[in-house]
Parts: sequence; structure tokens; C-alpha cells
Amino acid sequence: MTVDKQQAIYQIMSFGPERDSAFSVYLNAASDQDTPFIVTKPLLIQVLNKYLTQEIDDDDLEQWANLINFRDDIDGDAIEDWLYALANTEMMGNNGNKKANIEHMLALLNYQE
Repeated sequence: MTVDKQQAIYQIMSFGPERDSAFSVYLNAASDQDTPFIVTKPLLIQVLNKYLTQEIDDDDLEQWANLINFRDDIDGDAIEDWLYALANTEMMGNNGNKKANIEHMLALLNYQE
């Protein structure tokens, strides 16, 4: 995979087809003062839709939110409130409730767009 750090982060954040190899690029990239990758509401909507279509699971979604929260080179400020909920499983409920909560989040996000 020949991509730069920003493209690797996009593959990781979007659960793209090159996600596995993107982790290697991301982890081996120089940690210079790059512009942070900005996670946008459309990207959040894309990821939530992947959850609803079962392309990703509960753990994937929680790890995704936590990765954004704990990395300086990924800026999640635009979706900060949503990330807080996604990273805290007790807020999202169990699987049945979680799906309904994700659907509700999507409705709100699409309304805001």
C-alpha cells in the first residue's frame, strides 16, 4: 500500500477496503507536526451506516470512537458529543437498544446536515 499518513487515517476511520494495511502505514509514519485528520459528520454518518448494515460490530464502533478520542493526529471536535456517547457503552445500551440509539443518532445527524 503506497499512501500517505492522511490517506491511511482515512482508510482506518472509514473502515475502508485497505484498512488493515493502512494501520501499518499509520503506525510507521513519522510523527511530525502534520495537520490532524478531521473526522467530519459525513464520515460519522458513513460509519454509523456500516454499523447498521453489520459491516462493523459493537467493538469496532467503540474502538473507532476511542481511537479518535486518544489521538492528537485525529481531530474529532466536530463530532465530540457523538464520540462521547459511542465510546461509553453504558450510554448506548445493549445490542437491541444500541441499534435503536444508532438509528436515532443518524436521524439527528441527517436532520442537522
